[in-house]
Amino acid sequence: MELRHLNYFVAVAERLNFSRAAEHLHVAQPAVSQQIRALEGELGVRLFERVGKRVLLTEAGRALLPHARLILSTVEIARNDLRERGALTRGTARLGAPPTVSAHILPTRITAFEQKYPGLDVTLREAGTETLIKLVEDGQLDLAIASADTLPAPLESAPFWEEDYVLAVGAEHKLGKRKSVALAELAEEAFILFPEGYKLRDVTLSACRAAGFRPRVALDGGAMQSALQFVAAGLGVALVPLLALTDTANIHALRLTDQSLRRTLGLVWRKGHALSPAAGALRDFLREG
Repeated sequence: MELRHLNYFVAVAERLNFSRAAEHLHVAQPAVSQQIRALEGELGVRLFERVGKRVLLTEAGRALLPHARLILSTVEIARNDLRERGALTRGTARLGAPPTVSAHILPTRITAFEQKYPGLDVTLREAGTETLIKLVEDGQLDLAIASADTLPAPLESAPFWEEDYVLAVGAEHKLGKRKSVALAELAEEAFILFPEGYKLRDVTLSACRAAGFRPRVALDGGAMQSALQFVAAGLGVALVPLLALTDTANIHALRLTDQSLRRTLGLVWRKGHALSPAAGALRDFLREG
């Protein structure tokens, strides 16, 4: 089975028309028909059938199509990697990060990276740790900045960021004049919970459980911006990484005295997987700080 055969097959399968496939491939129609017959002969099955003037995929053709697309896509990725490898003149790195990191750390670092490598682009995806880990595992992201305390076996990481979790309250909150608080004092407070898949949701629930209470919820599933707006308005309190309070107004941060809560983020990628040159350059750049 040759790549040329698969390329012709996918062109016809996506258009269900030999003439349009030939136009797309910039060849004569008989050449397309010849390549399809050669592929069918090698496989021993019919891939297309004609019903009147219509061209339809057979059951075998439908089964082959996703495999053919995957093979051609993999080959194209390999070609692109080799083209990029020379001088890192073009390419894209797919990076994921939680909202606090993408808002407060990555803008300057990505700008510096793209200034160093003008031909390379970075696409950024915001999500919680569980989602980011799955996207890296599935190959939809090259790299992610995520909680690295318990990683699945196929992944590995390098240290990236570490900071304390603090209690965020509105400036006019009764705790707004204090510098610290025991979490056990907050059993009657209304809490903001972050969406499923965010490490911060698990941290909040676990910390409240350890303090002996189940949190009363003011906002369930709010993103960071919504959560901070609720806090600033005095509608609830939230456990947040200190980074989240950068340049915020009307919010006061309290250190926790009865629990040591820290966020440890790693730069995560697939173990044993050869990153594209662009992604490899970004990993090295971010690890250098």
